[in-house]
Amino acid sequence: MKKLLLIFLIPFLSTPLLAEGFNDNYFQVGYSTSNYKFTDTMTSVSGSAEFGNNYSISGEYFYEKGDWNDPGEYETSKKKRTIFKVAKSFPLSDKTDITTSLSYEDSVNKQVCTNTDGSDCTSSYSDGGTSKLKYSNVSLGIKNLISANSEVHIENTWTRLKSTTDIHYYTTSVELRNISESKLQSSFKYSLTNKVNNVRTSQLELGLIKHINENFAIGGRVLSHKNADWTEYGIFVRRSF
Repeated sequence: MKKLLLIFLIPFLSTPLLAEGFNDNYFQVGYSTSNYKFTDTMTSVSGSAEFGNNYSISGEYFYEKGDWNDPGEYETSKKKRTIFKVAKSFPLSDKTDITTSLSYEDSVNKQVCTNTDGSDCTSSYSDGGTSKLKYSNVSLGIKNLISANSEVHIENTWTRLKSTTDIHYYTTSVELRNISESKLQSSFKYSLTNKVNNVRTSQLELGLIKHINENFAIGGRVLSHKNADWTEYGIFVRRSF
């Protein structure tokens, strides 16, 4: 009877493949600055949880602010982004998983324009100062343990961006994560987005996480964007569970 019960529970107790020491069940709060013309600061709240049968869910909320001067004008921007993701992995072996995910992102940007004489010029925007974007994503990848403490994840994501018209594009990414014996976690991720408005863009992200104890960690990240060129610098606090 106990043996039959164990066989029944195995699919619900299994979790996605992870290198030793990693824990993707967490709640995180972060703050970033950037040298992008339209975004000065970003505050984020995110979380991730794994379930049985190799399922996981994650969510992120971003609040971004920026201000800048154009000839004769002063402009401000406030953007809110919400992302929800459901993922499932399929084991190929004790070291390799096929990864899949579905995600949805909702983005609302409110922009205000003021002339140098103090009068309002927001009405000059074609969208009246408020733009809304919706992203639907489907991902397929492969994750492999290259050592007990290191893993590599190669993934392709197909995106549908819905605004006034629909735009379709895809992004290929390679991510490497490692955790040392001192519980210092490092990551490297390179992403290439193909032909959005006939322009290729790329991102390079470097991250470090130091585990203070079993449940708490602090970290930092640098995210470099190419085409357009700008860099984001961030710190965060993470609570694992």
